[in-house]
Amino acid sequence: MSKYLKNTSALFLFIFSISQLAVSQVTVKKSLQGEWVKSKITLIDGSPIYNEGLENSSFGLEFSGDSLIINIDGKNSLSSYAVKDSVLNYRDNYFKILRLDKPFLELSQVLTSDEVEPIKIEMNFKPTIDIGIIPEIYLAKNGDPVYLLQPNQIEPKFLNARYSAIDYINNHFKYPEFRKGGFVIRFVITKTGEIEGQRIIASSNQKYDQRLIEALNKTKGNWLPAKYLGKPVNCEVEYNFDLGYTKPEYNSGNTEEDKKAMAEEYASNGKYYFSAKNYRSAIFYLSKAIENDPYQVNSYYLRAAAYIYNKTPDEACADYLQLKNLGQKRAEGLYDKYCQNYKPETKP
Repeated sequence: MSKYLKNTSALFLFIFSISQLAVSQVTVKKSLQGEWVKSKITLIDGSPIYNEGLENSSFGLEFSGDSLIINIDGKNSLSSYAVKDSVLNYRDNYFKILRLDKPFLELSQVLTSDEVEPIKIEMNFKPTIDIGIIPEIYLAKNGDPVYLLQPNQIEPKFLNARYSAIDYINNHFKYPEFRKGGFVIRFVITKTGEIEGQRIIASSNQKYDQRLIEALNKTKGNWLPAKYLGKPVNCEVEYNFDLGYTKPEYNSGNTEEDKKAMAEEYASNGKYYFSAKNYRSAIFYLSKAIENDPYQVNSYYLRAAAYIYNKTPDEACADYLQLKNLGQKRAEGLYDKYCQNYKPETKP
């Protein structure tokens, strides 16, 4: 009898622990519900990221039941997600939930590869941010309030992982490539996600106005309403299509944007050769990446590793020293590990 009671107690404790875990995960998912927007992004140890693209990009997560809407620079996509052991998982992206205390959410990236530095994202609950927003509102003919679009604040979401709404419309406009033109289109996305009131308010060639309306209508069924204080609202949207009408001639000089794009391409090649264990080629391409963008933190780390595999540790130490100068905390430990006898070169 005592043996039976002992086994029964063990089974009860097991079932209880499982149920408590399930309750915990449900609680986390419930607390995540709603929309969150990025406020700060760093490397996981708090070091600056030195990547303007990431720092200046807009990023948001909107949890609705078991669905997740991911917003990256105006491109919105729908996904499922899961939470297990306080780790958020969607599309093979894993983030440890460090803090979930509305209006604050803090996530740290979980990676299985050493080739990329993991990041930490601090996010704010959007309805709390909305308190500080003063919306512009007018009344429609039926008396319903209509909010004017405020980018990244009061803005409907167009669901398409590849294109923002304005790019999608432009791709379907079919305006002759050899002609310059300018058009402004205005419409309302209702609080149920419908398109209403489509009209052209400025046009360089009325012959193409209907084409633009038809391109807009191709977005039907793919809109989610704008939200204010967590509630869906009607929102007026206005898009300006400047098809070379007012743009100056292109200057083919090496701009900072050109250099950063080249740096990303070189870094991609360097990563490929590193994974193929061709360390000399990896060093060549990673060096080119750093020449074009001296803040390529990941390229420094990867080039240092390639130097070590190539048995040239002094060059690796020079990279770790530069990373320390860039405020990278992880580099301090690597420098101490590999560079005890390293003496930096001094310029005459």
